[in-house]
Amino acid sequence: MTDTPLRGVFAVSTTPYGADGEQDLSLLEASTARVLEAGVDGILALGATGEALALDDREREAQIRGLLEIVDGQVPVVIGCMAYRPSDVSALIMQAKEWGASAAMVTPSFYGGLEATAAVAALEPVLEQAELPVMVYNNPHSTGVDLLPEDIVPLTKHDAFWAVKETSGAATRVRELRTTLGDGVDVFVGADGLALEGFTQGASGWVAASGWLTPTRCVRLWRLVQEGDWKGAVELWDQLAGPLGQIEADPAFISLIKKTLGALGYEQGDVRPPLPTASEESVRSLKTRLETLGGRH
Repeated sequence: MTDTPLRGVFAVSTTPYGADGEQDLSLLEASTARVLEAGVDGILALGATGEALALDDREREAQIRGLLEIVDGQVPVVIGCMAYRPSDVSALIMQAKEWGASAAMVTPSFYGGLEATAAVAALEPVLEQAELPVMVYNNPHSTGVDLLPEDIVPLTKHDAFWAVKETSGAATRVRELRTTLGDGVDVFVGADGLALEGFTQGASGWVAASGWLTPTRCVRLWRLVQEGDWKGAVELWDQLAGPLGQIEADPAFISLIKKTLGALGYEQGDVRPPLPTASEESVRSLKTRLETLGGRH
C-alpha cells in the first residue's frame, strides 16, 4: 500500500466541447482555475463526467497533458484509466505516469458480467505492475459487479493499492470498508448524495462530480467536518442534499452537470452520444436550487 497523502475533496472534471464538437481545452482551463480557487484538494480527470470512453487516444493525451500543465502541481491529479482488458488498463496507467499524473483510478472490467472473484483477479496484474498509487472504483451500476469489502482484501497486498472510491449506494459501506481493509487503505465517498453519511463513517475524502459544479460548497462541507463542526456541516448539508440528490437521481446526470454549469456562465458544451441529454426543465430546476443557496458556487 502507498503512504501518499491523497485526501480531501477531489473534484471530478468534465470534458468541455466547443460548438464544433471538439474538446475545448481553453474551457477546461477556465473551469480548472475556478475549482482550484475554491480550494479543492485534488482533481480527478477522465472519470464518468470526463466522458473518458468518448475520447480517442489523441484527445485523451491532449486533455491529460493540458490539465497537468494547467494545474502545475498545485494539487494532485488522478487520471481515470478504464478499459476492458487488464493489459490496456496497465498501458493507460503507464501513460498517466509518464505524463505526470499523481495517481490512477481503475474499475473492474465492464460489460462481461464478471463475478467479484473474476473481477478482482483481473485487477491483480494491474496493481502488480502499476507505478502510480491506484484507486479502485466500485461502481456496480456501471460495471455490473459490486465489490464487497471482503472481495477487495486480496488487492491490499499490492504496494500500489491506495484507495477505494465507493459508489454502491450502500449507506454503511464506507464503515464496512474501513473496518475490513484497515487504516492503511483510504476510502472515498463516490456517491455525492451520501457524502455526509460517508464522512460520519470516517471517509478519507470525497470524489465529487458535484465538486466541478459547486466546488466552494463541497470544500466547505469537508472543512467543517475536519474541524469537528458537525452542527455547521449538517446545516450546510441540509442545503446541499436536495441539489446533489437531484443530480444523483437523473439518468442524464453528466449532461445535467454540464448544462447547469453552462447556465451559470461556465460553458461546457454538450455530451457526446450515446449519453442522454438533460431536459431543460431539469437544468432550470438545478440552477434555481443552487442560486437559492446564495454565496459562491
